[in-house]
Amino acid sequence: MAVFDSLFLAVLTRDEDNAGTECLHMLTINIDGEDILTNVGTALHVDDSEAGLGFFGNLPEDTPLDLTGLTNSSIRLGLQTWDLQDDNDAWGPQHVLLFGHALPDFVPGRTMAIAMETDLTLWVSTRFPDGRLTMPLRLVGPGSSTTIIRRVLLLVQTQSEDVINAGTDSPIQLEIVAGGILVMKHKIVDTPQPDLEAGTTNWYFLNAEVPFSKGDVLSNGGIRLSILGDDAWLPKRVFVFGLDTRTGRPSQVVTLVSEPDWIQGWLSTDPKEGAASIDLPIESL
Repeated sequence: MAVFDSLFLAVLTRDEDNAGTECLHMLTINIDGEDILTNVGTALHVDDSEAGLGFFGNLPEDTPLDLTGLTNSSIRLGLQTWDLQDDNDAWGPQHVLLFGHALPDFVPGRTMAIAMETDLTLWVSTRFPDGRLTMPLRLVGPGSSTTIIRRVLLLVQTQSEDVINAGTDSPIQLEIVAGGILVMKHKIVDTPQPDLEAGTTNWYFLNAEVPFSKGDVLSNGGIRLSILGDDAWLPKRVFVFGLDTRTGRPSQVVTLVSEPDWIQGWLSTDPKEGAASIDLPIESL
């Protein structure tokens, strides 16, 4: 593992009644009996079937986190209520990913996956026995240029409602070329999530038609994000990860694209509003 100066927590809530929560999501990290990060929270406000993306940009005392020595029980995620009078809420997570920006003194400054859970059925609650008080997030590896990728996770966050018409009803599409071959081309269809609405985050698993590696994308390929209509869309953040399993929880999560501050502009098939397609920058090895 490496040393991180910022962390992201991405979640997708189950499409199930009362699975959402208004509580703070609280993150704790313990290494060898010492809490190196505790009571750091983010307000995701996820309803049923909604995704959330929280950013921890100012870690306690602005001290980078050395995550060397993590185990599968080091990282725990729980809830905390805003109001002491309202001391009970539960959350039904489906998928969770913790990733962060690693400092360049230890690895080339890049985004790395840290821990991930998928296909969850448990409940997390501020009050036992309605659910677990906290849940562990097991570690995943960041992979390498030769890791075989069988599935892709596309995380997108749309600009807030402060930006007029940032959200869109037009579908988007992700294409990946690796080794000169089109290995994936997926149109994002309607899901139970509030797809691409202003101020929302969306989590999409996309299977690759042909397994590929990041090295193949860098040597002779690329990743393109397109919009298939003239209802313009303005992202805020875009991340693309490659997973080594086609289903279930991966063991390796390879960062392909990391755009925590989107600067590529609007997407639209109307050239007066934006670009129909944008070639995404591939994160270096």
